[in-house]
Amino acid sequence: MTAMTTDRPTAINPDPRISMGEGSLDAQSTTPSAGPLPATQIHQMLRQQWGDALLRRLHGIGRIAANLGTPAYLVGGCVRDFLQNHPMPDIDLAIEGDVRAVAEACSAELSGAQCTYHPHFGTAILRYPDGFQLDLARCRIEHYPAPAALPEVQPAAIQADLIRRDFTINAMAISLDPEKFGEFLDPYGGRTDLQRRLLRVLHPHSFLDDPTRILRGLRFAVRFQLQLEASTRDLLEEALTQNIFARLSGARLWRELKYLLELTDLPAALEELGAWQLWPLLRPTPLEVEPLLAKIRRGQQEIHWFHRHFPDEKLCDAAVLLTILWRDIPWAAEKRLHYWPVTDGRYILNDLHRLSEIPAALAKASHPSAVAQLWESLSLPGILALLAEYPETDTITKSGRYYLLKQRGLTSPLNGKDLQAMGLAPGPQLGKVLRHLHDARLDGAIKDKETARQWLIRQGILPSIQP
Repeated sequence: MTAMTTDRPTAINPDPRISMGEGSLDAQSTTPSAGPLPATQIHQMLRQQWGDALLRRLHGIGRIAANLGTPAYLVGGCVRDFLQNHPMPDIDLAIEGDVRAVAEACSAELSGAQCTYHPHFGTAILRYPDGFQLDLARCRIEHYPAPAALPEVQPAAIQADLIRRDFTINAMAISLDPEKFGEFLDPYGGRTDLQRRLLRVLHPHSFLDDPTRILRGLRFAVRFQLQLEASTRDLLEEALTQNIFARLSGARLWRELKYLLELTDLPAALEELGAWQLWPLLRPTPLEVEPLLAKIRRGQQEIHWFHRHFPDEKLCDAAVLLTILWRDIPWAAEKRLHYWPVTDGRYILNDLHRLSEIPAALAKASHPSAVAQLWESLSLPGILALLAEYPETDTITKSGRYYLLKQRGLTSPLNGKDLQAMGLAPGPQLGKVLRHLHDARLDGAIKDKETARQWLIRQGILPSIQP
């Protein structure tokens, strides 16, 4: 199948449910349309939801852009979220012209605003003193030279910019032009699809052009409780039969999967993963999905517990969840980690091979130091992944949390310099003594430098006349 190009004529039929032309998706003729949204109503809704201060900023940007002959629009996800009265989203503006000129003019004319221009991407960020920021991008069309290839981009008008987007719910815009501020652009029925809870692509080659749209669509489906429109589901199945994800780089695929793993409602997303036949991206389809989802929920609880108790410590949340997902199939992890740039990925395989031994070894450990050594053999994500297999009241969970809260931070009262000052020579033996001191501290045999020195004498490591 040839690659789909989205550099189409800019004269677009405003009612795509009747016809969007060759290669378009037609909805059922009985699809109800959302009622009109006059500009005055949009203006009132913006004031109610986003407040007068932001509304004044949008008016200012619209005026500046119009004076430069480069109309500006609210576009994409912020329009979608605005229509659903969601909390104020990240706000994206599409500019029909020179983004840098608009951003710099805004920075010069709007009190306290500063711009950062990114010439490689043709985008800019406009920041205000209160921390609020707006993202500006040039309206563009995209041509995909081959399936799953990165697109070739060139400037375009807003209508062409909307058709190159992923789904109808993200192909809406609101004009900021002073003469038509609040004019609502919805050429593909995105508002109707939102109301009907439908997820619909804009053209038949959408998933072939960019397979990452499939995973973005799954996230949208979970986040907004959407169902795949029938023709879009057919296109998904067609793309999967062509093994379209095999054409993606590991970095592009992992970026989308990481976003998926970061969803608050990850269990629901993984259920959809099965419904969309996408389990093979992460692992072979589980024989029993619900037990795995239960462990994922527990894993999320352990991640939240860790961040609550160690807010300043870094944790790769995705590594915890991947370890849970791959717990029963280490070979699947090795295959994927070969080309996914996963943070902490080098530790995951080690954890997967050790996890099955830890519970029995913990039960046999007779000293706190032995318990701590077992937990130390795992990475931090590996520890939390193991805790996810047990209830919070289980002894293993209590042991793991105690290690993280208490044992992990314990240090020997004497360091290497102290020991050398006492006459011990540097070298491997010194390291062993430090390890023994650490274990003695964990076991409660020592608590300060003096008790540590006396312990070393009793062990025959220091002579008894040592001062």
